[in-house]
Formats: sequence, structure tokens, C-alpha cells
Amino acid sequence: MKPSRGMLAWPMWPMGRVVVRVSLLIPVFAAALAVLGGDLWLRYLLLLAALFLHELAHGVASVGLGGPRAVISIWPWFGRADVASGAGRRQVIVALAGPAANLGAAAILLALGGRFTLALGRAGWLDFLAGINLLMGAGNLLPVRPTDGWRALRAVSWRA
Repeated sequence: MKPSRGMLAWPMWPMGRVVVRVSLLIPVFAAALAVLGGDLWLRYLLLLAALFLHELAHGVASVGLGGPRAVISIWPWFGRADVASGAGRRQVIVALAGPAANLGAAAILLALGGRFTLALGRAGWLDFLAGINLLMGAGNLLPVRPTDGWRALRAVSWRA
């Protein structure tokens, strides 16, 4: 695979039919945040971990449902899962896999003692990760373009 235009080279890790590509700009962003002081760099990496979980869930769902291959790309500010989502029920499952993974992770983190707070800048690491996963999962369920909720709604409405 070729790196995307305008990005630095991608390290690639094949995991069966799921390929993970990570931008080399991520350590640069983390280092820049570390220079600013505090634990911003760690919060940034935790945010990317939640994003990676979300996109990986899309890829695993697609491959698990018979898709040929999934390519997970993580950039410094967003991620993308290039998957063959199919149609109908399969498309709904692939679309909802990402939010389900985030909501599941949030539930586990809350059960481990994390608390949900909107003051994410002052939250502890467990609280921050629980909050990010909860917000990412719930936000992606909104039925507005280009969220996963919109993709699932579109798949259901086209089938009807």
C-alpha cells in the first residue's frame, strides 16, 4: 500500500486481513504536547487509543462477516476504517461495531471505578478514558452524516 497523499510514510502492521497504518506525525504531536507541560500528551495518546479501538472494531466486524480486508488508518486528529461494509444487516453491524466497542469499553472502565465527567481536562486518567469512550460511542450513534449512526440508519432505510 502507498502512503496517503500529504502524509508522512505509514508504518504498517498486518494482523491477518486487518492492516493497521499509523501516521508518523503522531509522535510529533505527542512531543509537542509534552513540551506544553502537564499530561496533555498522555491524554492525547489515550484519545488515540479510544479512536483506534473504534476503527479496529469496524475492521474486525467487516472481516468477521466475510469482508476481504480492512485497512485501519490512524492520523494525528482522526481515524478511518476502509472496509467492505456490504449491504443490509451486514452494513448495519459494521457501522455499529465502532460505537459498540467504545460504549463497551466505557462500561468496563466505569465498572472499574471510573466516573463520567465533562471536565475531561481535570479528570483522572481512568475517568478521562471512560468519558472519551462514552462520548465517542454515543456521538457516533447520532443519525447525522457522516457518523456511524447515519450509516446504519441509511442501510436500514434503503432496505425498507
